Amino acid sequence: LTQCLPYVRTATSPRENCSLGPREQVNQATSFLDASHIYGSNVEHANKLRAYRDGLLLTQKSSRQNILLPTTNDGTCWNNRNPQRCFLAGGEFTNLFSTHTALHTIWLRQHNNIAKQLKAINADWDDEKLFQESRRIVIAQIQHITYNEFLPIIVGKNNLRQYGIKLRHSDYDSDYDLKTDATALNEYASAIGLFFYSLFSDHIFLHEDEEGNRKTKKSWSAIINNPELLYNGKIDAILRYLLRETISKPGLHMNNYFKNEFLRGKGNYGLDLAAMIIQMGRDHGVPGYTAFRSACGLRQPANFSDLADIILESLDLDELAKLYDHIDDVDLFVLGMAEKPEVGALVGPTFACIIGKQFQKIRRGDRFWYENFFAPSAFTLEQLGEIRKTTLARIVCDNLEGINEIQPNVFTLADIYGNCPMHCNSTIIDTIDLTQWIDQEPRLKLPITKATLEKAVRLGAEHAKRLNEAEADRIRRQGRSGNANRSQKLAVYAHSNLLAPKKESLEISHRAEVLREATKVLLRGDGLSEQERLPLELDLPTLQRLLPEVDVSYFVGNITDFLGEENPSIEECLPRPLPCDHTTKYRTFSGWCNNLKFPHYGNAFAPMRRLLDPVYEDGFDSPRIMSRNRGRKLPSARKVSNAVHAEAPVFHAVYTHMLMQMGQIIDHDFAHSPVSRGPGNAILDCSRCDSAKTVSIHCFPIPIESGDPYFPHLLDNGEPRCIAFTRSLLGQLTLGYRNQLDQLTSYIDASFIYGSTECEANKLRLFSQGLLNFTDLGFNREALPQGRQERDCRSQPRHPCFNAGDERSNEQPGLTVMHTLFLREHNRIAASLSRINNFWSDEKIYLETRRIMGAKIQHIVYNEWLPIVLGCEATARYDLVPRKTGYYKGYDDKCDPTMTQEMATAAFRFGHSLIRNIFPRMNAEYKEETDGLDLKASFNNETFYYSLETGHIESVIMGLLGSHSMGFDRYISDAVRNHLFQKSSNPYTGMDLPALNIQRGRDHGIPPYNSYREMCGMHRARNFDDLKDVMDDRTIAAFRNVYDHVDDIDLFPGMMSERPLKGALVGPMLTCIIGEQFQRLKRCDRFFYENDNPATKFTPDQLAEIRKTTLSKLICANSQYARRIQPNAFLMPDDLTNAPMKCSELSDIDLYEWLDRQFCVVDHRVINLGRTKRITPCITCTCTAEGPECHSMVIDRCESLLTDYLFSEVIADTVCVIQCSSLIRQRSRQL
Repeated sequence: LTQCLPYVRTATSPRENCSLGPREQVNQATSFLDASHIYGSNVEHANKLRAYRDGLLLTQKSSRQNILLPTTNDGTCWNNRNPQRCFLAGGEFTNLFSTHTALHTIWLRQHNNIAKQLKAINADWDDEKLFQESRRIVIAQIQHITYNEFLPIIVGKNNLRQYGIKLRHSDYDSDYDLKTDATALNEYASAIGLFFYSLFSDHIFLHEDEEGNRKTKKSWSAIINNPELLYNGKIDAILRYLLRETISKPGLHMNNYFKNEFLRGKGNYGLDLAAMIIQMGRDHGVPGYTAFRSACGLRQPANFSDLADIILESLDLDELAKLYDHIDDVDLFVLGMAEKPEVGALVGPTFACIIGKQFQKIRRGDRFWYENFFAPSAFTLEQLGEIRKTTLARIVCDNLEGINEIQPNVFTLADIYGNCPMHCNSTIIDTIDLTQWIDQEPRLKLPITKATLEKAVRLGAEHAKRLNEAEADRIRRQGRSGNANRSQKLAVYAHSNLLAPKKESLEISHRAEVLREATKVLLRGDGLSEQERLPLELDLPTLQRLLPEVDVSYFVGNITDFLGEENPSIEECLPRPLPCDHTTKYRTFSGWCNNLKFPHYGNAFAPMRRLLDPVYEDGFDSPRIMSRNRGRKLPSARKVSNAVHAEAPVFHAVYTHMLMQMGQIIDHDFAHSPVSRGPGNAILDCSRCDSAKTVSIHCFPIPIESGDPYFPHLLDNGEPRCIAFTRSLLGQLTLGYRNQLDQLTSYIDASFIYGSTECEANKLRLFSQGLLNFTDLGFNREALPQGRQERDCRSQPRHPCFNAGDERSNEQPGLTVMHTLFLREHNRIAASLSRINNFWSDEKIYLETRRIMGAKIQHIVYNEWLPIVLGCEATARYDLVPRKTGYYKGYDDKCDPTMTQEMATAAFRFGHSLIRNIFPRMNAEYKEETDGLDLKASFNNETFYYSLETGHIESVIMGLLGSHSMGFDRYISDAVRNHLFQKSSNPYTGMDLPALNIQRGRDHGIPPYNSYREMCGMHRARNFDDLKDVMDDRTIAAFRNVYDHVDDIDLFPGMMSERPLKGALVGPMLTCIIGEQFQRLKRCDRFFYENDNPATKFTPDQLAEIRKTTLSKLICANSQYARRIQPNAFLMPDDLTNAPMKCSELSDIDLYEWLDRQFCVVDHRVINLGRTKRITPCITCTCTAEGPECHSMVIDRCESLLTDYLFSEVIADTVCVIQCSSLIRQRSRQL
C-alpha cells in the first residue's frame, strides 16, 4: 500500500463582498505588524492576557522567581513524559519551541517594564491608558526593529529603497496610502515566509553560563511543546544560544528533525515540514517559480539549464528535471530556496522581491504605522526620536538579568571589529527615554616681587639675544644653513619643510625664547641678589607647578628692543575681536571665540597642554637622555626602533588602508608642531652628530650605532653618522618648563581644507558662488589648485604640487587624494546651495558649506572611524557615540579642548603601524591593473596625479578602499623606517619615522610609558615581567634587550606594543589617551555638530541629513571610478556584512533642508513665514524658518467639514476619512 503524509487543506475564507471566484484561505492573525503575538488578535483573547492593574499583562513567577508567561488549560504541553500546563500569549504558536516561548516572554516583560515606567512618570494615568500606551510603544518598537535591523539582513540593504521599506531617519513618514491593501500575500504566508525553517541548526546548545564554558546539547524534539526549560530558569541559556550560535547556511535544505520527525510526539513517525510547505503552496494555488520571476522583473528561465547561474551549485539540475516535467511546474518554495542569495542578503532575488513587496504593503497600508503623522494616533516627533533608538539588543538587555554583554546587532554574530559585545549599561546600546511621554581653579602664587620678575625677564631677553647672535655667527662661519637650504638631496630639507613654522609661530617663539631664559635666571639666580632668588625649599615639582602660573605678559610685551615691533599682518590674519559675537553660527578660522568665556581655548598657535608634568633632564628644558639606572644613558632612538619597530609583513584581516589614510587627515586637522629655525628662518642642518654644539642648541641628532641593519654607522669621511633631528619650536607663553605649540586649532573643524587663519583661507577661495579654488587638468576637472606651498616638490616643474588648507597635502599620494575628495565635496555642496538659494552671496554660500563640511567630517570621525580604532566599549565609555536623533546636551563652557602633548607627539602616531610600503592602484572593480606606488619613491612627488594611463587619483582611491592596511602592532614598514623622504640618488639619505617619534617625545619632555600606566587604569610596572598584562613575551624581550630599566621605556614604543583591546584596533593606553582627547573635542566644542546651542545648532531636519553622511558616500559623490562601494569604507568589502553597493543606494544629504525663503510652498500654496494655512480640510501647515511644519487636525464636529468644504475635497483627505468615516459613508449613500 502507498503510505501518505496527512495534510488537511487550509480553511477557506469568503471573498470580498462574498463574490464568486477562486478559493481563498483564512488568516487568523491580523496582517498588520501589530504585536498580535503578544496581545492577541481579538478583544476576548486580549482580555485574557491583561492583569487589569497599572496597564500590566498577566505574569506568573516560577519557583526560581523568574517572571514567566501566564498558563492556560487549553492545549497539551509535555515535560519529558508528563503533561504540563502550556503558556498563554497572544499567538497560537507560543509553545511550539522553547526558543519561541523565550522571545514571547521577553516581549511580555518589555510591555510591563514600559507600563511601570509610564506609571512612575504619569501617576494619574489609569490602567486602560497605561496598557494602551504601553502596547502602542511596544508595537512601534517591533516595527522599528523589523525594518531597521531584521529586513536589511534578509533582503539586503541594497534593496530597501527599491521595495519602499527603507526607514526615515527623522521626521514623519507620509507614504500611507488609503488604497494600499495590507492583507498578507498568500505567497508570503504559505511559502516564502516559512523560509526560516531552513536556517535551524541540527541541535540547540544551551549556554549555561555567561562565559560559554558550559553548553548543554538539546534536540529540537526535546523542546517542542515542552515548557520545562522556561520553568527551570533556562531562558538566559536559550537567549545566549540564539545570540551566539550560527544559523544553517541558506539553501534548499532542512535539518533531519524538520524533514522527517516534525511534531512526532510519542508516535513513530513525524511530518516532513518541507513537503508540507510545498503541499500548502499547491493547496493555496500559489503559481510556480517561473511565474514569480517574471512578476518580479527578473529573467525567466525557459528550461532547467537556464537555472545554472541562478541557483546554488549544490542543487542537482538533472535530479530536478526528473522530478518535474517542465520548468514551469517547479514550486515557488523549491527554487526560491535554491536561489543564490543576493549580495548582502540571506535570500535570493525572487524571495527578496516578494518579501519586499509584502513589507511595503504592511508599511504603506497601516494607518497606525509608527512613523505616520495622522492625529490622534501619531507619536510626537520627540517620542518618535526615542522609538528610533530601539534595538533588539536593548530589549534583551532590559529583560534578562543573566545577559550582561551583548552585540549591538543581535542578528549577526558578535565579532571584535564592527559588532563587538558591549556591556548592557553601555551608552552605545541606546535606551529609550520615556520622559517624552510625560502629561576654573585659583592661581597659585610664587614668593617673588614684580620688580624681580621684571628684572628676570629683562635678563632673559639679553641672554636670548646673545644666544641668537652666537648661533648666527656659527652658522654663517660654517655655511651650513646655506647648504641645507640649497641642497635638494637631503631628507632634512623635506622634513624641516613638512614641519615648517608659520610666521605667527615664529612671532610666538621669540617671546618663548625670552621666557625660557628668564626661567633659567630665576632657577639659577644668575644676575639676581640673594634676596631676589627663589627660596631653596621649593623643589622641582613645585616650581614646575608654580612658574607657569606667574603672569609676565606685561613685562614681556615691553621688551620691544628684543622682540621688535609686532607684525601688522598677524592682526589681519588672526583677528581677535572682543566681545565675542555669541549669535554667529560660523566658526572663526583660528578657533577664537569658540568658547565665549575663554576665547583662547583650542586656538591655533597655542601651547599644547599635558596629561602629566614633563620630564626634562634638567626639569625644564633639556631632553631626557639618562636611564633610571644612573650613570647609563638611554638607548639611541634608532636603536629602539631597530629592536622594537623592525618591519614585519603582517596585514590586517579586516581593515582597509583607508583607515590609516583617514587617520592622517584627522591628525592634520588638529596637530602640527613646527621645528625650530635659525636666524632669518633658515633651516637648521642638524645631521652632524656634534650639531648641538657646532650649529644650534636646537639640534638633537639621533646617533646610528655600529651594527645598524641598514645605515652605515660612519659617513664616507669617517665621521659618525646621525639622523638629523631639530627640536620643536619653542612655544611656551609662561615661565616654567619648555613647551611646544600647535599651529592648528585643536577642534575638528576641517582646517586641513580651509586653513587655520583668515589669510590662509582667502588664498584657497575662488570668491565666486562659495567655491574653493581648483585646477582643471582635463581628465581631472576638479583637482587641487596648483601652487608653491610645497617647498620640496620633487615632481616639478613638469608636474607641479598643490595647495591646500594644510601645507602637508603633498607628502604622500594617499594624503593628496583625500585632500582632493574633500575639496570636491565642498564645491559639490556649494554648487547645490547656490542653486537652492540663488540669492545667497558668495560669502554666505562659502561659510554655510564650510559649516556643513565640518559637521560631515565630525560625523565620519565619531560615527565610523573612532568605533573601529577604540572599539565599541571605549567609544561608549568616553561618550563618543553620536546620537541617532535629537541633540547632544553635554557642551561644557569650562572645558579646554587644547591638544595634549601625549596625543600629538605619541598616541596619534599609532597609524604609522598601518602604512604599507606599496600603495595599490585599482580599477572600479577593485582589481589591480597597474603597478602600485612605491611609497619611498612617492614622498612629495605628484607624478601619479597627472598619469591618466594609470588612473591618476582614481586608482589610488580604489586602492585605499580595496587593500588591507598593515596590522596594528609595533612593527613599522621600511618605507618610513629606513627611507622616509629619501632621495632616489642616495639610499642612505632617508630618515627613520619611529625613531623620530621617540626622539620627539624626549624633545617634548614626554614622561616614560610606565608613568601613564596608572593614569590609564593599569598598575605601575616594577620590572619588565609586569608588562605581561598587556604585552607578549617577544615584545618584553625586545624591551629588555634595549632598555636598562622598565621606567626607561619611551611612551611611543610602549603604547605601540600593547595588545589591542577586545573589539578595538589599539591597546589600553592608546585607547585612554585618544579617548580622553576626543571626549574633550566633543564636549568642549561650542560648534560641535550635534550641539543644542540655539545660535549654532542645525535644525533637526538638517542634523538628520548630516547623520546620513558616510565616507563611502562622500567618495561615491566625488570619484569617477567609485560606482559600487562597500558601505563602511574602513572595512574590506565582504559579500554579506559589507557588500559593495551601488552608490545610488547610499543615502546622500538632502540640501533642500537648507532652503532659505521668506515663504513656504505646500501643495502649490504659498504660506508666508510665521503664518499658518489650512492646506486641506483636515491638515494645517505653518511656515517656519526651518521649513513647513504640517499637522493633522483633530476634528470635533465632522458635520462642519461638509458645510465648509466640498464633499469631494473631504473624501480626498485621508485625515478626514479616518476621523469622519461614518458620516462620509452616510453621505455617500445619500448621494
